[in-house]
Amino acid sequence: MGAWPGTGPGPDRVLVRTGLAAVATAVVAYLFPFFPAPARPPDTGVLPGAAAAPPVAAGRAPAHSPPVSLHVPGHLRPMPVDPVTADAAGVMAVPESPARLGWWALGAPPGAAHGTVLLAGHLDSAAEGAGPFEALHDVPMGARAQVTTADGARHTYRITARRTHAKKALPQDLFTPRGTARLALVTCAGDFDPDAHAYAENLVLYGEPVR
Repeated sequence: MGAWPGTGPGPDRVLVRTGLAAVATAVVAYLFPFFPAPARPPDTGVLPGAAAAPPVAAGRAPAHSPPVSLHVPGHLRPMPVDPVTADAAGVMAVPESPARLGWWALGAPPGAAHGTVLLAGHLDSAAEGAGPFEALHDVPMGARAQVTTADGARHTYRITARRTHAKKALPQDLFTPRGTARLALVTCAGDFDPDAHAYAENLVLYGEPVR
């Protein structure tokens, strides 16, 4: 994945953010599974929109509260969400437990007018077995994902597309606070390499805001 353009006031901040996004491609690659990966679902649906960076409006951006919970009624029970960036190894610091999700805090918060709200979680772990995000492989198009924020607001997204990417080829626009407002849910998919302790692919579900 390539870098995404920074939005900070100077080149140093741009470089820092660019570096973090560039190495965050291995979102959920290093797991310790004891269960076979679910069958790969076919790509389907229409992406909410390409993340072409719009002009940044002058003035102060409105404040938005961070996500604390994700729920897909009928498909995924409520899961707690933690804000994360990149760890010391340069990968997105997804919570170790597959029962918790990580929100890419350098991307968009729920309710923002632009950008991707990126939530990622492990498929499974040695300690806890299969996690709730295994259900992503069966979530149908049209399902409603509900993201609750720290201020108690609920933001609803309609799932519109499913894509599978090689683990080192996640689209760079997943990590940006610019472009089309949308939700992206990411977990592992494909074959597991026991030597590398990594799955071959990542599954991404995309959702568009329900106004």
